[in-house]
Amino acid sequence: MAATISTVFSLPSFDTGRYEDFEFLMSQGHATLTIRVAELPPIALKFERVRWHEFVALYNCSAEQVNSAYFKLVEVVDSARLIEYVQNDKAGSRAYQELHHYRIFLDESGCHELFAQSWCHL
Repeated sequence: MAATISTVFSLPSFDTGRYEDFEFLMSQGHATLTIRVAELPPIALKFERVRWHEFVALYNCSAEQVNSAYFKLVEVVDSARLIEYVQNDKAGSRAYQELHHYRIFLDESGCHELFAQSWCHL
């Protein structure tokens, strides 16, 4: 089954040249990605029960990562990477009910990918 991409959150409209930076903080299995854009309040996305995170620097991102998640949070539905992760999870008791594969590409920075139970906009 091929993965499909579903947009779950679009950042507010802005000139991409106003993008400044991001901060990714993880504590006790939860993560917050804060995105800073000039003249806008910080945009914070919180991820619950994160089991895996990967950051790929700008010049190593694939065209698929860039095109599918350019300044928007997407879910990679039927992700082969997520399916493999869950099948190989050796935890006796899983700290999640279900996992989703999330991705966001931030120009001039790179791509974040996460396996998490859920997310919300703060």
